[in-house]
This record gives sequence, structure tokens and C-alpha cells, in this order.
Amino acid sequence: MTIDIKELKERAQGIRVLYVEDDKELRENTTRLLATFFPCIDTAGNGQEGLDKYNKSCYDLIITDINMPIMNGVKMAAHIKASNKKEIIIVISAHDEARYLLELINLGVDYFVLKPLDINKFLSALDKAVSLVHFYKMEADYKRALEETVEKRTQELSEALTIVQELSTEVVYRLTAAAELRDSDTGLHNKRLGLYAKRLAEKLDLPSAFVECIAFAAPLHDIGKIGIWDNILLKPGALDPEEYEVMKTHTTTGASILAQSKYEKIRMTESIALTHHERWDGSGYPNGLKEEEIPLEGRIVAICDQYDALRSKRPYKLAFSHFRAMEIITKGDNRTSPEYFDPQVLKAFIEIADEFDAIFNSNQD
Repeated sequence: MTIDIKELKERAQGIRVLYVEDDKELRENTTRLLATFFPCIDTAGNGQEGLDKYNKSCYDLIITDINMPIMNGVKMAAHIKASNKKEIIIVISAHDEARYLLELINLGVDYFVLKPLDINKFLSALDKAVSLVHFYKMEADYKRALEETVEKRTQELSEALTIVQELSTEVVYRLTAAAELRDSDTGLHNKRLGLYAKRLAEKLDLPSAFVECIAFAAPLHDIGKIGIWDNILLKPGALDPEEYEVMKTHTTTGASILAQSKYEKIRMTESIALTHHERWDGSGYPNGLKEEEIPLEGRIVAICDQYDALRSKRPYKLAFSHFRAMEIITKGDNRTSPEYFDPQVLKAFIEIADEFDAIFNSNQD
């Protein structure tokens, strides 16, 4: 096959060559030949010197003799292929070195040229080697471009998810703000519920996905109060039995607003809206659920809601201190009993009660 010298020179540009040969005269002559094609050539006088240079730099093509002092070309090739299986190696061998060829082939050496050098055969090996170098470079460029694209898309997806999360959080705060407009005395009650519930879920060692969901969902626990008449919601005193029955419908109204969502956070919000007034002893509403019939998220928000309601001013009551709120929850009074709460949730709540007090004090209008 006739080699197009001009084309080979053009394709050889930018390719770095390491040529290893112990015969000084042959090394110099062959280097001059190689220099007509390759702009960057390093040389070494034996396999160890060649390996040292290889380890300190980056080469696209290795050309080596076999029999050399200190380390022969076979051992050098073995070390190079062990570190980079795709490194392209041309071996120049004498006829009496044929016993090494099978070992070199097994190592993955690409091309062989016999001594004395036949220029056409040598140029043919160089031409094939250069083509393989370009193929590997193209493959590496494609892989790098693919990785950069994947990284970019991953970053874009991450940013999009962040935007969605921020949007979801803002929607929650705006919905809770809308509910709070109906009842000015609640202040930052809904926001605090999200902080309490998140911390209590963490204390219970619940999965991070659950913690994230309940932090999102808890502030919307009373969204159903949007449907309660002002004369009941804002009544400056105790509700009569008929009014109380209407007030209780905020649980089912809230659940109906949020029903049939395909998103886990909204499904948990629905569950909390419906069950945060259920009681462990079965005396709650709207469905009189008992113990573990009540979803865990409802049990958590129930105690958080009770604590914050006790701490907050309402049309029918003054705000209680942290000490008094804890006393009521743990010992009971004429309206509240510790039997209303999941014992394990109550225990965790008591252990981090000081954190609830801090959350309440640092989240005021």
C-alpha cells in the first residue's frame, strides 16, 4: 500500500511520540525520520528510561525495540499496557526476537515491524497507528462531551427541581397566609407547625423523605378553615354545640380540597388536614380513629397543634406559658389529656420540649 506522505504529516500533527532504542546510531537516524512527520518526539535508551519518561508525561504513540539493557521492551510494554490498555505501541524487532511476539500480542501491542527497517512497511505501521490515535482521541472527545452534556443536564435538572421546591414552598406559605387572613390571632401558627413537625419527626428517627414531606404538609393542616363562616371562626368566645360541629368540618373540607393528588407531599397534606384532630384514645374527630388507625403524620401534627394552640392567644383564651402548656399536655386539664396523644410521640415531644419553646419564641409576628 502506498502511503500519502503529505496526508500522514498532516494527520501526525499534535501526536506525541516516545521512541525507545538502545542503539544510538539507529535511534538518531530513526528519530530524524520520525521528525519529518511528528512535531514532538522524546527518546530513551532503554526500557526503564522509557518507562520513567512515560510515567512523567503523556504520549499518544510508543515505538520501541525489544532487546535493551536494564529493562527490555517487553517488560516496558507490559507496564505501559497495565496502566493504559489503549496506549498504542509499535514494536521494532529482529528475526531472532520472534519468541517475544506472542507475549506482546497477548499484552495488546498493536503493530510490529522487523529489522532492518523496511521504510514502506514502517510508514504503513505509522499510518495505521496515527489513524488509531485519532480514533481514540475522537472517542475520548465524544465521551468527554457526553459527560459534560450529562453534567449540564443534571445541573439543569437540579436547578429545575430547586425551583419547583421553592415554588411549592412559596405556594404553601401563600395558602397558609390566605388562611391566616381569616383569623388574625393565629399569627405564624401555621409556619411554626411546619417547624415543630419536622423536628419531632427527626427526633422519632423517621426517614428523610417523611421528614421533608411533613415539613411541607403540616403548615396546611387547617386549610379547611377557609370554608368556615366568619361568625364561627372569629367568635370571641366558646362555641355552642352546633357551631362546634360546623368548626369540626374544617378537617373534611381541607381533605376534600387536597384529595386525589398524585404527589406524595399533597397526599400527606390531605391526611394531616383530615386526621390532626383524631385522638389516640378514639375520642377525636371527624372519624373517631383510635391508636395506630390514625396515620403517623396526623399523630405528630396533633401534639404540635395542641402545643402551639396553648401557647397562642385565641378569641376564647389568653396565651399560656411554655411551662403551663407542657403541664396541660403531660398532666391534662378540663379540655386536654395526655391520653389523646400517641405515647411514643408524646415521649419524643417531651424530650425536645425546649426546642419547641425556642421555635415558638423565634417565630412571632
